[in-house]
Amino acid sequence: MAIKKSYVDSHWLVYIFQGIISLLFGWYIMFTPSTDINMLVAIVGTVLLGLGIIEMFNVIYRAHMQHTWVLNLTIAVIEICVAFLLLFTLGQGTALQLTIIAAYTLARGIFEILISLKSIDDLTDKFIWMVCGVCGAILGFVVFNAGNFSTNAFLQFFGTYMMIFGVSNLIYGAHNHDQEKEYALQQSSRRKSVKKSAKQSAKKTTKKSTKKPAKTSKKK
Repeated sequence: MAIKKSYVDSHWLVYIFQGIISLLFGWYIMFTPSTDINMLVAIVGTVLLGLGIIEMFNVIYRAHMQHTWVLNLTIAVIEICVAFLLLFTLGQGTALQLTIIAAYTLARGIFEILISLKSIDDLTDKFIWMVCGVCGAILGFVVFNAGNFSTNAFLQFFGTYMMIFGVSNLIYGAHNHDQEKEYALQQSSRRKSVKKSAKQSAKKTTKKSTKKPAKTSKKK
């Protein structure tokens, strides 16, 4: 099993939950007939708040497992802060809100590229995070520079990224789960092998200690 470092060394269920939420949200934003911008932005804020709360649970899990957790806490705080910014600025114009969403998308994409380059040894995992990060960076850049697009188009770009993010998390979570099972089987096999060797060594020692000493011939 490849050694996972920092952020990626988290419980596989964290990625599954984040993947499900992101995928469902992205699907809704992409295909909803609603044109109520305040409602859609409120949904975006709620989803990011949910992702931040899941990341906070991940911080607790990693602290309990004595893993590094500062990076995870930073991600959770950023997501929660972005969520509150969106929720508390409802009805105050969409320009600021769309800028916040674009900045978050771009920053998250760059962050995932760095994860791929710095924190993953497994090639499958590296590819998953790289694809997700590149898509996030591109879509974030597009949203920043798409001044002629409608507000719904802005949100659909973000929804597209969240669908990619969701699918990537689901794939990564499932792959991570398989790796954990494989690693657990390897550890179990090693423990059995060590116990077997210890028993065999103990038996050999017992046999040697129970052998009668050879009789010495007496000189006449």
